[in-house]
Amino acid sequence: GLRAIHCYHEAKGESHRDVCLIPVSAHGTNPASAQMAGMTIEPVKVRQDGTIDVEDLKMKAEKFRDRLSCFMITYPSTNGVFEETVADLCDIVHQNGGQVYLDGANMNAQVGLCRPGDYGGDVSHLNLHKTFCIPHGGGGPGMGPIGVKSHLIPFLPGNDLV
Repeated sequence: GLRAIHCYHEAKGESHRDVCLIPVSAHGTNPASAQMAGMTIEPVKVRQDGTIDVEDLKMKAEKFRDRLSCFMITYPSTNGVFEETVADLCDIVHQNGGQVYLDGANMNAQVGLCRPGDYGGDVSHLNLHKTFCIPHGGGGPGMGPIGVKSHLIPFLPGNDLV
């Protein structure tokens, strides 16, 4: 997912976009994944009630507007919070040139209730070990499908031999 976002920016002549905004309430693997993808991580504050600080996100999205690659959000958060402002958060990122990566580690809380693409996610991965109770790591860390919006399809990995 992060690689698809990078390739998307690269195709637009914006390979300099390397900042990934990550709320401090995100799943712990998110900053590790972004760092492994060569991104600069900028933490986004969380309010006392566990919700993402919208003003802090807005300030950082604007500050890094020219370098913003993406916003990586665990939804609902690791704290179990459904962000009531999730669509607004996604809009802020999109308005500043970034993409939204939804960590579906807690996707089981959304199944049948909502669809990530409807509230602004551009990439979403599903960790099937939680949602469908299969062994964790059976196909690698965080085994599961990755879904993307249509503009990112050309940047998904493929196999030219098949």
